[in-house]
Amino acid sequence: MSTIIIKRHCVSNDPVTQLSTLQQNLLQEPRPVRIADAPTGAGKSYAFQRTMADNAERVLFIVPTRRLAQNLVRGLREDLKQAGWSQDKAQNKVSLWSSDASKQLREAGITRIGPLRVREILSLNYAVEGGEMIVAIPESLNNILLRKFLAEQQSDTGVLDILNNFEHIVFDEFHTIEARGFGLAALFAKLAAEGMGRAKVSFLSATPLEIQPVLEKLGVPTQKIALLRETISDSGRAVHGDVRLSFNECDSMVELAEQHSAAIRQEVEQGQQVVMIYNSLAELQRQIPALEQVVRTTGIDPHACLLINSLDDSRADITNPGAFSAGRNLEPEQFKILIATASVEMGVTFKANLLLMEPGFEPLNFLQRYGRAARGNYQGQVIVRWDDGLRKRFDWLRRLLKWATKHDGKMLEITDLSAELTRKTQKQFKSYPDDQPLYFGKLSNRAAYAAGLYWHVMMRQKGLNQFIKNHLQTHKPIPAKAISQMLAALSALEQDSQFGTAAQSWREGFEQQARVLRDIGKRIRVVEASGEYFEAAETWLQRETKILECCPILLGDKGEEIHLDGSLQDYYRDQKKYTPPMVTIYFPHTQSTAELKDDFELVENWCRELKNPRDMLLQAAWDDYPEAMAAAEKLVRLTGLVVCEDSGVDTTSGVI
Repeated sequence: MSTIIIKRHCVSNDPVTQLSTLQQNLLQEPRPVRIADAPTGAGKSYAFQRTMADNAERVLFIVPTRRLAQNLVRGLREDLKQAGWSQDKAQNKVSLWSSDASKQLREAGITRIGPLRVREILSLNYAVEGGEMIVAIPESLNNILLRKFLAEQQSDTGVLDILNNFEHIVFDEFHTIEARGFGLAALFAKLAAEGMGRAKVSFLSATPLEIQPVLEKLGVPTQKIALLRETISDSGRAVHGDVRLSFNECDSMVELAEQHSAAIRQEVEQGQQVVMIYNSLAELQRQIPALEQVVRTTGIDPHACLLINSLDDSRADITNPGAFSAGRNLEPEQFKILIATASVEMGVTFKANLLLMEPGFEPLNFLQRYGRAARGNYQGQVIVRWDDGLRKRFDWLRRLLKWATKHDGKMLEITDLSAELTRKTQKQFKSYPDDQPLYFGKLSNRAAYAAGLYWHVMMRQKGLNQFIKNHLQTHKPIPAKAISQMLAALSALEQDSQFGTAAQSWREGFEQQARVLRDIGKRIRVVEASGEYFEAAETWLQRETKILECCPILLGDKGEEIHLDGSLQDYYRDQKKYTPPMVTIYFPHTQSTAELKDDFELVENWCRELKNPRDMLLQAAWDDYPEAMAAAEKLVRLTGLVVCEDSGVDTTSGVI
């Protein structure tokens, strides 16, 4: 087992403001677009909480998960009360935009959620002095900007109102933004760079992607972008204490927990949390019975352990909990052990000095997980499980293990670990000064054209007045112009008596893709015999369980659902059955569909089908309307978006 010590590290702390250099730059930097890199726990979001409380500024804070949004709102309200705000004021000056928040409003009798959100853009509470913050998930904001139905007397409220009514628009954990969903962020960045409104746009991450080239392709001038990085030092406010980082070869997380059961017991007895992070949701679920036994041998009540993952977080109003506690409404800080998947990499607040983890699938997963331990001026221990299968699968993990073996027993800086994890990706990028971000990846060129589609759809939004349309047209980026031109080229095909219906349906389906920010995939509600239910991805159920083979899919009040005779544990496969999911795809020339594998070759395979020489109708479309058919092919290639059954045709707008 290789072990290194990552040395205690700090960030600067101004004696008057108590803010670090990066925190002050985020508030004072004059350039309208800022891309910020700082270690996990450095307080990137805290700067905006401070300016909201101290300077009465309005902040729109956009986060990728409901759990992160809930935790930020909960923590902010508590901080405001400690700063002297009344409970009512703290409640009224902070708003949460998410599906959970919408559900609570409906339960309270507020049914017109859309109009309420539109009014909150202008103010949460005019009658009370002080700053305000809206914490939103991207889909909730997208539903306001591209809302399907116009709100009464609110039809003109939109992107310019947001830019004019907030000092800061923040995209937290921006490394999670998919290329298809970059249009929302790009819209604000481009208009802010053009001086439209008072808001500045900030991108925050501890494991940043390089997004500047895409922003520049969309017309954001280089001189309007600030690259900010937190300065790490030996003195100031401690971000992490000394952390003992060990790499342990063993077969499972259960075995790892057994090996370190004494350390787990000691941490819990001292009032500290212990965190376990799995790579695989299925492996976590399979190992629950064995984990329960390990927990019991340490003298800990299994119900004092919380499961945190996409499946268990979908459970609500649990009346018959299993071996461990579960449900996203539960407070992680109240539990002794957290057993999680990648869901814990962001949005979960805890103080743990002992972390047992699998390495993740990418270097950024590793660093996000590592950064959860020993926050503040505390010593900690992170134990990473690996086996031969993981080592063979991930080349970055092989390099990391070799690096750890080379430095076994040494004390290193956190920058040494970050540099090693980004070593491969850094070779792909141009050189930046040492104070600029270490990138963990690069946003693809398709993001620029997906953003162009978003801009195009925004300009077609119902209810926009001519003033807003003129501004959007004036500042329309080149990729958006290209997308509009290619979509316009389809008009000839749409007017044909033979192809018109299919062509119009395909174009509308393609434009509809702008409303779906993340390729989350179809989910099915699964109801266990106990009456408890969870929601799982259809592809996950197919790969990991026999449920889809044994149980019929029914149409319930809230969509498709399956009823089990027992519990999930009864339906796991003995061996994984990996079958690439199939997706129903559409074409611009025919209402007939086709089935293709939903994998990394989907775009290429769709384009190949569009030129099938054996399809006589297809050949007629190419012969009669070559420009329109070529435009359709180019639209798909440039954006990476394929019109599918679940993502384009006759669907509702967005996901809340």
